[in-house]
Amino acid sequence: MVYNIKKFLVFLIMVVLLTNFLVMLWNKFQNVQWKYKPMIIYWPQPDKNLECYIYTDNDALMSVEDVSFMPKLKSIFFHETSCRGGVDSRQACAVESAARANPDWEVYLLFNAPVSDAMLKKSCLVKLLQYSNVRLARIHAASFSKGSAVQQIVRSKLLHSRHPVTHSADIMRMLTLHRWGGVYLDLDMLVVKSFDSLPQNWIAKSSPFDLATGAMRLSKDEVGQNWTEEIIHEILSTYDNTQWSGYGARATERVLRRRCPELHNATSGDCQGLSIYSSELFYPIGFSEAHLLVRGGPLKKINVEPYTYHIWNLVTKMFTIRPNSAYVQLASKLCPLIYGAYGDAFGV
Repeated sequence: MVYNIKKFLVFLIMVVLLTNFLVMLWNKFQNVQWKYKPMIIYWPQPDKNLECYIYTDNDALMSVEDVSFMPKLKSIFFHETSCRGGVDSRQACAVESAARANPDWEVYLLFNAPVSDAMLKKSCLVKLLQYSNVRLARIHAASFSKGSAVQQIVRSKLLHSRHPVTHSADIMRMLTLHRWGGVYLDLDMLVVKSFDSLPQNWIAKSSPFDLATGAMRLSKDEVGQNWTEEIIHEILSTYDNTQWSGYGARATERVLRRRCPELHNATSGDCQGLSIYSSELFYPIGFSEAHLLVRGGPLKKINVEPYTYHIWNLVTKMFTIRPNSAYVQLASKLCPLIYGAYGDAFGV
């Protein structure tokens, strides 16, 4: 009887050890699998609920308020201001393109919502973190805006906005550039080449008539600080939570008109240390031509190589991306890890 009990215990121990070994192998296999083939998530459109801004549970990211979070002067910032807690293939492609084109810059993807450990390890974020210059961090909007002119907008008025995700993005980019200085890019902006040759402070037009804030650099120097401070105050003095587009490019354009009214209709120029570039360098495919990016055919011929292409997700999301489209050509070249991971599901 005693012999049988000992035999059973030995058998039980072997089963437990074998089970643990198999679990370890499975977890290892899973980690390898996600490293090469991340989980594909079909994200819904962001809603108007920003309750996630105050959530702290299940958040795997470092906070930008952490003392060790110290962006260097050559930094590129992207903001995800919805409550998704992750990014889609288009957004990830933009981040990868910036990291590849600017290997000596730090590229920051900043989230206003918690990002879970599972999302960090099994989504396309895995691919982005294969680049040594990509950093992810969490913004806690209330503390991030503390002491700024727009503090009350962030803490209360954003919650009642008709367009909270857009308004938050407009505000967060300016607060970020005012705090650290650097380049800000929209998450539908593909980067073609390095920003090293550009000056410390610049912005671009998206058409001969319209200033845009989807790609810009405002540094920590006196020029950049003066611009960001004035734009932030312009947002405060004109904020209306019913308007969609008044607080990004429009606010910046109003400041430009006050400072350099003679440049309002100019395609390029310099305004008190801020270089203004023409649309072909950053927005070579305009809003009215956006559908051409996804509907097939070669890239539009451009006289000079641009720094970026704006994909105009607001428009192009309405169309199916064709395999021979300009967007696919750009993505396969500029964000090969993300494009390769998604394959036919890229851009959906």
